[in-house]
Amino acid sequence: MISSRQLEYFQAVARELHFTRAAEALRIAQPALSQQIRKLERQLGLDLFERNNHKVELTPAGAALLGHAERILSDLVAVEQEMLGWAGGVRGRIRLGAARGLTARLALVFAAFSSTYPAVEIELQEQNTHEMLAGLHAGRLDVVTLAAPPPPGDRGVVSHPLGAEPMVLVTGLHTELADRRGIDVAELDGVDLIKYPPGSAVGDIIAGALAAAGAEPRVRFETRDYSTARALVGVGLAAAIMPRSVARAPGPAVQVVELEPAPVWTPALAWSANRRPAPALAALIDFMVGHPDLAVDGDISGD
Repeated sequence: MISSRQLEYFQAVARELHFTRAAEALRIAQPALSQQIRKLERQLGLDLFERNNHKVELTPAGAALLGHAERILSDLVAVEQEMLGWAGGVRGRIRLGAARGLTARLALVFAAFSSTYPAVEIELQEQNTHEMLAGLHAGRLDVVTLAAPPPPGDRGVVSHPLGAEPMVLVTGLHTELADRRGIDVAELDGVDLIKYPPGSAVGDIIAGALAAAGAEPRVRFETRDYSTARALVGVGLAAAIMPRSVARAPGPAVQVVELEPAPVWTPALAWSANRRPAPALAALIDFMVGHPDLAVDGDISGD
């Protein structure tokens, strides 16, 4: 019979695709890890990894086992958290994925939540929408704040809207665009613009707005971090599009220019529909759904 420890060891190697790094993450010796993986392969009568020229890859059987392993290990964590909750008060650990534009708001919410539930530990991971949805489905994350609602056909996720907010253009203080109060999206054709990488919901919203307007900006830089984008904008290297609240937050000095029509940012809170939330997770979801500091600005009509 496969043990949970064997699955944990297998999962670590499957994620890292490197035995030494996996052993370091697990804090065990690399030979011991290799021995456990070989033992698991003998038990199953299958090769789970291909090992060639110091390169490790999952076999088809290994890829299939990884899906099962992640679900099983996630269920074990959920059982432990629920039992801790029943054992006395709300306690446990919650793995939360966060959209970058909501980090400042989340800090306020966590401060209030921690005062109410001091025995609950929150592990925060900043990821893009694609990564977070994959993490929810695989059981690597318990709850996430997405930059856009999950796909309508995704029945494995429950979501709650967190408001809506227009996105704006930010540019350097001494650029030609800085004198504009507003600009049509179509006028961004040929403009030097910072891009967000694939998997970014905000990047997808921006790309859709540009395509609808027939605008093809010149991509100068790509970053997944708003603070990096603002730093590049602040020295006049390129413009960027981001949620209005992010553009107006403290940081390098930039000029905010309204877009017409404005792309709209619609973040959402989401969690798995296939696993019953443990007491700690249920408490956090209820707290976040009802907390006013988390909802984004509902004004999408402009100033």
